[in-house]
Amino acid sequence: MQIVFLNRLDRVDARGEDRGQVFIGEQQGTWTAGWRTSDAQSGAEEEIWYEGISWEELLAAFRHGAAGKMREGFRPMIDGMLDEPVWERKPQQAVMLQCYADLQEADPDLVNRLRLWRRAKASEEGRSAYLVATNRELQLLAVFRPATPEELGHIPGFAKLKTERYGSDLSEMFKGMPREHAFPLDWVSQAVDPERFAEWTFRQKEQKYGKTLASVRDKRSLLNAIREGQSLADMESLLQCSRRQLVERIERLDEEGYDVLPIIDRELTAVTAEEWTQASEAMVELGDRYLKPLLLKLYGEATGGDQEVERQYERLRMMRIRFRRERQTAI
Repeated sequence: MQIVFLNRLDRVDARGEDRGQVFIGEQQGTWTAGWRTSDAQSGAEEEIWYEGISWEELLAAFRHGAAGKMREGFRPMIDGMLDEPVWERKPQQAVMLQCYADLQEADPDLVNRLRLWRRAKASEEGRSAYLVATNRELQLLAVFRPATPEELGHIPGFAKLKTERYGSDLSEMFKGMPREHAFPLDWVSQAVDPERFAEWTFRQKEQKYGKTLASVRDKRSLLNAIREGQSLADMESLLQCSRRQLVERIERLDEEGYDVLPIIDRELTAVTAEEWTQASEAMVELGDRYLKPLLLKLYGEATGGDQEVERQYERLRMMRIRFRRERQTAI
């Protein structure tokens, strides 16, 4: 194997001094990424993070593994393996507040009250709960407990609009509640130990790259299933996700330039020539960006229940992919 990238990482703490290397190698078109250590007692040891032909998956696995080692306290001789150096830039105040809040143990009863409040607001406003407040924002609220709209404005994620919308509710919830944290929150940057901040940061990166790696592997599994001629029903069981999620993922593959027409044509065999003609004409007339106007024009108001509407949206999504590919071919 030819080594194409190698970087040494060192860790010095109360347990002593450790050293290891991250590496990327290539042999006859096969990429390998991993971690190796060596000492006089145990000899050489290797962890293989990835072995295969996908550069995209290799990079995701390498970054995920490297972030994990850096979370454990290892520091690279040459920085830049991840997005950007952590210790060479001054953290933003919002990042420090998030770190501090994550390192605290928020009152679980208070967090539950906030979740119930968020659910009620989302239902009242007819919007997704995360648009009212993310889980991270609820953690910040539970830790810092802003008792006025002005204090709420110091919490990351609560800019002017959200503060005006939810300030009264949250102020009433926190009114008179004991707290250990004073506003303004500029003291937080001095309260977080630099090493704990670095560990927290690398944990965030490890989770981020872990999600990226899972997404890349899911994409590979989906592409393999398409090449093997499997149906959506087969893929539901294989990939453990709903038909709607599958079709949305197939749409993303199409946008990235992958050939997904085999599964599209297979699933649209039941669509009549008349329905396809009507769908094509509707997409020419109304555009193909928004599905709801197309749904209403083709199928009218829903009469068959939620499941039937879901199937109609599914067919429309797949017909849109075919429509776009045919227009590209015609150009």
